[in-house]
Amino acid sequence: MFYINKGVVIGVPVVLLGLTIGGFRFMEKVDNGNVGIEYSMNGGVRDKALGQGVHWVGLDKVTQYPIRTQTVHQNVGLATKDGKKTTVKVTYTYHVDSSKAVSLYKKFGSANIETIEKGWLAQKLQKSGRETLSSYTLLDVMGSGSAKVQGAILQDFQKSVEEQGFIIEDLSFGVPTVDEQTQKSIDDLIKAGQDNKRAEIEAKSKKIAAEGEAQAQIAKAEGEAKAKRVAADAEAYANEQINKSITDKTVDYMNAQAHQQHGFVTVQGGSVITDTRGGNGQ
Repeated sequence: MFYINKGVVIGVPVVLLGLTIGGFRFMEKVDNGNVGIEYSMNGGVRDKALGQGVHWVGLDKVTQYPIRTQTVHQNVGLATKDGKKTTVKVTYTYHVDSSKAVSLYKKFGSANIETIEKGWLAQKLQKSGRETLSSYTLLDVMGSGSAKVQGAILQDFQKSVEEQGFIIEDLSFGVPTVDEQTQKSIDDLIKAGQDNKRAEIEAKSKKIAAEGEAQAQIAKAEGEAKAKRVAADAEAYANEQINKSITDKTVDYMNAQAHQQHGFVTVQGGSVITDTRGGNGQ
């Protein structure tokens, strides 16, 4: 017969509960869209970030670091090639390269991602925009060349931050704001360009119409000339056939017929010549 000490019976669940709570204390869950930056009290920041999920970390401290896509809106003051100052609202999307999250954390320390956006990233965007727009006029930025300008800024911005681990996915900007006088000058230029384009289209239409009319006249003249050639060819062919059909026998036969009907006649080249001095064989 076995005897169990009551203290032991009570102590086992308490120990198990303590181990469970302790286990959770030494575990860390990294949320989706983040990596975990692990900090050891005796070794500092560990070299490899933790992926999403639950990890055994012991006494280490884990900081969640976002690697999901972020969208940033920023007003950027710029100056164009022609010396015009403008403010542009830039929108870009980016994410952090998970393989460089640890080096980013070491570089910026405890600064959160929003602080980096408003500080370091904002400065890089400002620099890229300023250097890029120095090669373009304000009309390029506001007109049909805006897509080219955006692409140039995006490319420069990407190169300036990718080494640190920021991947810029896309970039766009709204209509630049300018002073009232500059806006009026732009409107006047646009209107002048539209008027010139309209005049060019009208001139081109008139030219096409004139060319069409000229071609029609040429076609008509060619048709008439061709018809005359065909008629002349037909007449010549007919005469040729008639001349070929007249032989000496034909002429003798026509002389005999004419002499019988009109008296003495002469047939020359198919024509009947009547001698009115005689008739009926006299």
